Order: sequence, then structure tokens, then C-alpha cells
Amino acid sequence: MLGQVNTNNQAFENGKCHGQFQEHYENPSLRFVLVLEGFKLLRLLRIKKIMQTSELMTKFWERINVEIALTIKFCYMIVLISHWIACVWGLIALQQAGSYAHSSLLDDLNWISNWYNNSYVEGGLNPIGWENAIPRYWLCLFWAIQSITSIGYGNISPVTTIEFAFANFLMLLCGIFWAYIIGSLVEVVQGLGSTSQEYISRMNDANQMVKDFTVKELPESVAGSMHKKSSKRVRRFITNQRDVATKNWSESNAYTLAESYPTLSILSPELRQFCALHLTYSLLETIPYLSSKYLSPEEQAEIAMQCVTLEFATAEKFTAHPDLGRGILIFKRGFATVSRNVPSKFLRWQKDIKDKPIDVDEVLVEDEYLEERQLVFHFVGFTKVFFVPRSAIMSILEKNERAWKDCARWRYFKAGFVLYSMKDSHTA
Repeated sequence: MLGQVNTNNQAFENGKCHGQFQEHYENPSLRFVLVLEGFKLLRLLRIKKIMQTSELMTKFWERINVEIALTIKFCYMIVLISHWIACVWGLIALQQAGSYAHSSLLDDLNWISNWYNNSYVEGGLNPIGWENAIPRYWLCLFWAIQSITSIGYGNISPVTTIEFAFANFLMLLCGIFWAYIIGSLVEVVQGLGSTSQEYISRMNDANQMVKDFTVKELPESVAGSMHKKSSKRVRRFITNQRDVATKNWSESNAYTLAESYPTLSILSPELRQFCALHLTYSLLETIPYLSSKYLSPEEQAEIAMQCVTLEFATAEKFTAHPDLGRGILIFKRGFATVSRNVPSKFLRWQKDIKDKPIDVDEVLVEDEYLEERQLVFHFVGFTKVFFVPRSAIMSILEKNERAWKDCARWRYFKAGFVLYSMKDSHTA
């Protein structure tokens, strides 16, 4: 009962508002005042400036994907401009007829009466009458979208001088606006497909390289039993890079933080330092002598900027980087078996190695002591690792005596003892 009363009250208030507007507009002395009030809608033009200075919109643009944000922006522009055109188109008919009432609108020559006489279907959309504001708005919006998109069904057309003048002006304006929207959306779509385009380009280059192979399959004595069908491995590696590697492919397999995230190169030194820590802090904390317990944030950031990300194909082996030398591997994706660089029939599985450092102690030992017992990683599937070069580690430890004396040197002695014991057992 109470809900029915509230509904009736709301309907009464809505009818009262429509009645007041109708009474005021149909009064010639007040009509000009209402038209002037309508010019207040021009304040909506300030919405762009308001959105540019809005903290909420700034956060939205910063956090959302740029291509998606631009698509939303263009859709919003189309809806907003279509709404404005629809409102003006409806007001033109109102201005000519003097009222939305049945008798006034149909007796006067305007686009609504023309549409009603030629296209109206009993029981369908009815734009006549003050109470039919919503159906009338949908009809105006339908014509506005037709004009913007250049579809033009022809069932709604201008008939008076002012309507033709507005339609001509609108067609010229909408031609420019629609060309701008289409061009912008094409640019957005091209941005969304940049990864696919890069993949196609790289795969075409790879196919050309494979086509130019002078030998399709290398002898087993050269390639080993696990390295047959190099062409298939090359293509699969590129596909894995696209699917599970970085979003922005680097020109090199080994890429630093600055290469992976070009934004770092344009930031201030302090902000670059904090961003580098955000990207690597949890990884560096797994290495005892590089953790915040011994190193300052500046030292950790210095280490972080020298680390690189490496990617490996299935069955690939790794002992040291050709340019960076030995280092600590922290697995981000994939698995590996581990052996020593001595003849052996056994491989040891490394389990649960994701985000855990490998070779933390032995990396401190000098290269000449690891010639016979160096770790060899055999990667199973496409693998991505975070690589901390030994040169960067030793450079920091030379500057930070506390990290060396309290932690690193004891791990150095432990690794040296283990390697020496292994050498003795092998000799025996």
C-alpha cells in the first residue's frame, strides 16, 4: 500500500514538472527566457577541462591500459555528441511548433510531423505529446547517430529552412568528427595488435633463416641427442616468447631493467632507484648477503640495475653468460636439471625453484677453482630467469665490508670446502 502511494506521488510530481514546463514554454513571454536558460548547457563544454584536472580521472588514466582507455574515451565522445545533437534536433521542432502537444506538433510543418505522417505505426514509438519525452528522445538520438555515422536511413528528414540549415551544418561537422574517430580507433587497434605484428615479423625472419640452413640436421656428434630439429626449436622459442615472456620484446635475449622498462631511463635518479627496488626487492631478499639486512636501499638499487633477464629454449645448457660471466639464477618460469661439468650419467632435479636463488654460495668462489666442478643447468621447456652477475655482487661486497665479513665470507668458505671435498672424492 505504501509503495503504491509513493509511486503515485512520484508520478504526480513528474506530471507536475512536465505541466509547469509546458505552461511556461507555451507562454510567449516566457519562452525566450527558457531558451536563454538552455544556453547554460554550454557549460558542459568545460567537462574536458574538469576531467583533465580531476584527480580521479588522472588515477584512472594512470592505471588502465592506454589502448583500452582511448577506446572508452572515443565511445564516450560519440555518445556525448550524439546526445547533444539529439537535444538540439528535438528543440528545433519544439521551437517551430511552439509545443509538443498533439495538435500543435502535427498542425505545424516540421520533421516530427513529417515522420509521424509517413512512418508512424499504431502501437509503436510515439513522439507526440509532452508525456512522451523518452520516446521522442530516442527518435532524436536515432537521427543523430545516423548523421554522425553517415548511415542515413532516410525515414527522418528535414523539411523546413532551419532544419535543412542545421542538417547541412551538421553533415559537414560530422564528416570531420567521424573521420577523426575512425582514424583514432584504427591507431588504437594497431597499438593493440603490435605484439602480434612483432610476432609475425620475427617468425617470417626465422623462417627465412631456417630456409637458408645449409644443413637441415646436424650430426649427433655435433648437436647431441637432445638438439635435433633446430628449426622446430627456433619457431617454438619465438612462440613461447610471445606467449609467456615480456610484453615489450627486447632486441636481445639478455635485457636489463632499463631495457625491459624504458620508463626507468626518463625518471629522476631517486625515483628510478625506488622503482628498481619495487621490481626486484623480493628477489634480492632471497640472497642473504644482498638483502636489506646488510645492504642499503641505494646499494640494492645499484645491484638491481645491473641484473638481467635471460630466456632459454628447451634442452638448452647454461654455465655462464658470454658477456656477464657467472652469476646467481632465480627462476621465474620453467624448470631445470643440474649437473657438474664433468662426465656423469646422472642429472639432479631442482624442485620448487621458482623465485629461489641457485648457486648463492658457489658464485662467490673464483672462476679458477670451478673449472672442474662448475654447475651446468639443463633447461626443461621454455625458461625465464632473473640473473644476478657475479661482477655486480663482488663490486658491492668490496664496498660493503659488513656484508662480506658477517655473511658472504662464511658462505665463500663453505662453498670452497664443499668443492674441495668433491675434488678429493673424485680423485679417490
